[in-house]
Order: sequence, then C-alpha cells, then structure tokens
Amino acid sequence: MTEYERIVQLDSDMLVLKNMDELMDLELDAPEKEGKGDRVFAASHACICNPLKKPHYPKNWIPENCAFTTQHGDPKTAQVQGAPATVGLGMPNGGLQVVNPSKAVFESILKRMADSELVRGYDFADQSLLSDLFGGRWVALPYVYNALKTMAWKETHAVIWRDEEIKNIHYLLSPKPWDEKPGEEQYENHKWWWQYNLERLTEEKNRNIVDGF
Repeated sequence: MTEYERIVQLDSDMLVLKNMDELMDLELDAPEKEGKGDRVFAASHACICNPLKKPHYPKNWIPENCAFTTQHGDPKTAQVQGAPATVGLGMPNGGLQVVNPSKAVFESILKRMADSELVRGYDFADQSLLSDLFGGRWVALPYVYNALKTMAWKETHAVIWRDEEIKNIHYLLSPKPWDEKPGEEQYENHKWWWQYNLERLTEEKNRNIVDGF
C-alpha cells in the first residue's frame, strides 16, 4: 500500500467518538528509514492486566507490569500522552495503528514471520511480533485513541479513564455490544454503541434505507 503516504488502521470492533485527524500529521519515520528509526509506527499500549484471569494468558500479564498502571499518578497527562514505548512489556495493541507504508518494513515483517521457531513463541500474533521486531522504536499514543473497554473497570485503569476524553473505544473481548439487546447491556460503555446505532437506524429509516443491518 505504498501508494499511500499515511494509513490509520482500525479494528472493526471499535466506535469512533471524536475526530482523530491529528493522527495523519503525527511525526513518524519516513519510509526511507526502512524500519530502522525510532518512530516506526504509532499505537497505544496493550493492557496486560488480564482482569478476566484468562488462564492461557502469559503469567507476566499482571497490573504491576502494565504500562497504563505507571500513569495512575497523573490521570491528566494520561489523556494526552502515552507511557513510553519501553515501559512494562513494551507491547502495542494492534487495534489502532498509524503507519507510513514502507516496502522495507513489510519485508522485514515477512522475514520475521518466516522464522517459525521464533513465531511459535509469540503469545499474541501481531502484537508480539511488532514488540519483538520494533521494541521501543514505536510511538506510544495515549489510551484515548484505543480505549479498551476493560480499562474503565476498577480492577484495571478506572483511575485514568475519563468518558468525556475518549476518542475511539475498542470493544475487545466478548460480549460485544451488538450481541446484546438495547437496555440489557452488560457494561456501561456498551450503551454508547447502542445509542449511535439506534440513531443510525432512525436516520436510515428517514431516508428509506433498509439494508438489514
């Protein structure tokens, strides 16, 4: 996709709440650096608190090792600045990534993926690969660009979470809000999705749009 100067990739289980155009102007390494610079891509940290205590998650995925935990003492800064890319396990969450497409970077990723012995040890596919290949050489965005829904829980990072600051919420893990019925949401921030979805359906009805979605 080198025909594009900048790509912002978002997972399909996200809900954009505010304009994020500034990501198109974020300083990143030029493709000519071939992935050897210090700002290869941008993403928010992965939350490694494992609040659901999933047994197959790595043993070191605990709140004490989470990059977001280091920001608990300064919630105001956490809204506008990410913890350094080297903090905690230094793992990005792949839900939102900002990249300057580069053939050299793409080839370096393919080369690493070809090492089956190494890749077999990755716990979280793309996230593990990126943190291994570009460890400490990526730009850590504040959580508001990839606000994992579980970060609002008191067991994780409720101390820094601010509803009004969220630009893009990530509905990772089950249940998803669209698997529930409006008024029967399991989590408070699932109501956000239903609010926007019902508004969409009303607007489409007013325009005589009936597509079954």
